[in-house]
Amino acid sequence: MASSIAPPNPLPPDENAGPALLAISGILIALILITTALRLFVRFSNGALGADDYTIAVVAILCVMRFAVQVVQVNKFGNGRHRWYLAEDSYINNNMLGWYAQVLLFATMCLLKVSICLLLLRIKNDGRLKLFLSILMAGLFITNFGCIIILLAQCKPISVYWTGGGGVCWDTRVRIYSIYFTIAYSLLTDVICSLLPLVVVWRVRIPLATKMSVCGLMGMGIVATGFGVARAASLGLVTTDLTWVYCIAAIWSNLELFLGVIAANLALSRSVYMFFRYGEEGKRSTHSNSSGYPQHSGYINQASFQHTPFQPASTVGTATGRRPSLSRSESSDIPLEPGIHKKTGFAVLEEYPDDGHGPVYTGYQR
Repeated sequence: MASSIAPPNPLPPDENAGPALLAISGILIALILITTALRLFVRFSNGALGADDYTIAVVAILCVMRFAVQVVQVNKFGNGRHRWYLAEDSYINNNMLGWYAQVLLFATMCLLKVSICLLLLRIKNDGRLKLFLSILMAGLFITNFGCIIILLAQCKPISVYWTGGGGVCWDTRVRIYSIYFTIAYSLLTDVICSLLPLVVVWRVRIPLATKMSVCGLMGMGIVATGFGVARAASLGLVTTDLTWVYCIAAIWSNLELFLGVIAANLALSRSVYMFFRYGEEGKRSTHSNSSGYPQHSGYINQASFQHTPFQPASTVGTATGRRPSLSRSESSDIPLEPGIHKKTGFAVLEEYPDDGHGPVYTGYQR
């Protein structure tokens, strides 16, 4: 970042990508706050808060912090403009804040994917899936926090990163290539975290319309993956004009990160809708299936209504013979453990003696 770097000839036009960064990011931050608040409120009201919810709450806070840093960068230090049109102290201060924004990005991206993995384990927690997602989460910590370690260790002192003098730094390629590797692993986890829920949902006995809606919401993760590719393409080994280059990269980074958070929250949108649509009845159906077993995934489960030999199929669902309520029969999302329902039937044993007095009830079988 030394001031002795000669400007290009001719100079690039005095463009400003900063307002676009703030406009796009501001809209997405508002959606993050709304969807996260609704998710946490409904989960808390249902007594179903879990590790995935606590993690997504931390992610939302870190997203707001990253956006706040970017607001200061754009409004006070000219982020989004070419460095040749900025005062040297503005360029230095902007790069210092950009360093903090990068740390926040890697930490937030890691925790977002971890939250999605934890949610998947609440939907279906079998041994193989748990092992697979544990390995996936370990890779997320290694790659993302590895980049943070490189950012911390790249220059001695750290301030050399944004001042450009007074110390020594590693070759820039170490940091850039580590970011490339992290992005590649992030893209892989984007695809896995987007497609794995679809596989789980598709094998569950729920209405086709519900499957399609959940798949559509989780498919937003694939869109975020595309922005991750754009983020990788926007980076380069040339670091002489960071206020312009990293602002463009920040737009793609925020689209990837913020849309990922929104998609993770919208995956629970049906349970949020049912909570507000059916109130306490919707709340009760979130907690238990028709067999009375508690559910902790926070999804509203498909009720499994069974009938006994002495109950007409048309009245199955309640002990009084009434049809099941809408909130229990039509509010399904993703069951915690699909296909596991207790089925109990009673059959009365009857004997018909020849004395002409009718049947004698001798007992029952379960």
